[in-house]
Amino acid sequence: MLVRVRLALADVALRGQLLEALADPHCYVIAEGTEAAPGLVNESFDLAVLDRAALAQASDLLQALRALPDRPTLVVLDEGQDDGRHATLVAAGADAVLEPGPGLVPALRALVERSRERRLERHQAGLRERRQPVDLIANSPAMRAVMETVHRVAYADSPVLIQGETGVGKERIAAAIHGSGPRAQGPFVSVNCAALPAELFESELFGHAKGAFTGAHRAHRGQFERADRGVLLLDEIGEVPLPLQAKLLRAIQDQRIRPVGADEAIEVDVRIVAATNRDLEAEVEAGRFRRDLFYRLCVVEIMVPSLRERPEDIAALADAYLQLQRQQLGRAVQGLSEEARVAMMRYPWPGNVRELANVMERAVLLCRGSTIELSDLPTTIARYANEPPEPDHDPSPELMVDVERLAQAGTIELPGAWTQHGWKEVRAALLLEGEREYLTALLAQTHGRVGEVARRAGISARALFDKMRRHGLRKEDFRPARSRAK
Repeated sequence: MLVRVRLALADVALRGQLLEALADPHCYVIAEGTEAAPGLVNESFDLAVLDRAALAQASDLLQALRALPDRPTLVVLDEGQDDGRHATLVAAGADAVLEPGPGLVPALRALVERSRERRLERHQAGLRERRQPVDLIANSPAMRAVMETVHRVAYADSPVLIQGETGVGKERIAAAIHGSGPRAQGPFVSVNCAALPAELFESELFGHAKGAFTGAHRAHRGQFERADRGVLLLDEIGEVPLPLQAKLLRAIQDQRIRPVGADEAIEVDVRIVAATNRDLEAEVEAGRFRRDLFYRLCVVEIMVPSLRERPEDIAALADAYLQLQRQQLGRAVQGLSEEARVAMMRYPWPGNVRELANVMERAVLLCRGSTIELSDLPTTIARYANEPPEPDHDPSPELMVDVERLAQAGTIELPGAWTQHGWKEVRAALLLEGEREYLTALLAQTHGRVGEVARRAGISARALFDKMRRHGLRKEDFRPARSRAK
């Protein structure tokens, strides 16, 4: 957990010494002169080190800092052994009064560590108290891997590309990156690129000056400027028109924007997170997305699994949304019947977590008792209660040899030996070989464009890659010879 430290000291040499002594990947230090002390009441930090000259910059400064929401640790540096003065400083709000000298750095390091523990406790308490951490439930290995990546990259400023089907919670993942890192106190700004008309794209993202065009009666701050010192989510990044992608790339790389009609560029401090349900790599190959922009965005790539790929989370998500909706709607619903739960576990959830949330809201509204029954669910889901589950085991190698022989011969006649096996195993063998033939045909038709294959097959890119690995299929083998040679 990052600790934010502010130094407001008159002694330039001491500021430099402490800045170097506290240097740590998990400690963010800003060292300034005493004139910066009054401005601390408008800042967010975990520990402040002030001297008496800094306290003289504003009356009752310690009390004002003590009243900040995060209640930072306040340290005052005071030379001499005047116990009465030290007691006065503590009474005014100082947590510690230290003397410059050999013992100062170890004492500050101990206070930094204590501040780190306090911030971690507040963070964990906040997670417990949040009303809707629902869509980030991670009981499944696939989702746990996503959340592990989120926490690992939260403290960096590198761009992140979040990919996944519609409804998987890409914006919530972006918000988690923002909330877990050092920019949590800054703004989180989300822009739906698909909703921006091409003619307004620059104005919306970069802003415009007064009189820049007809109707621009006053200056407008763009989303980059609004997200300064925070995180900017560019949702549906694949929808950005190709002619505008170069300007977007330049803004991301330079951290400078020029509002439409303005003479001067503006510096911004923004972390970029992009999200898409498209296969951007395929868009690059098709010439619809700039390769350099793709590489700039894809420093860290997070693939959010579909709900079909995280079945271990379905029951927990359903229960969590049920509790959320019963509180918001004031209903006495307590849980799901076994039939309703089975149907929800078997349903493929094409709309992912968003669909599940809507289904639970509907069910809580329609439920007449204390338990959600099968009849409270949409018929498209309820019918899955009576369908047998998919086979949970792979066919034997001997059966697969027979299936491959049938596929090559183009016949559906089954050899007599197949009757020695159960129908589920035979069906699994047929389905597996059919899957391989189906994917091979799609890859050949699309010249190895996995995004298009996934779209046609109605599965996520991650699920497609898993199936391709299982069958030994490589997208490179289906591309034209000239494309493979590049």
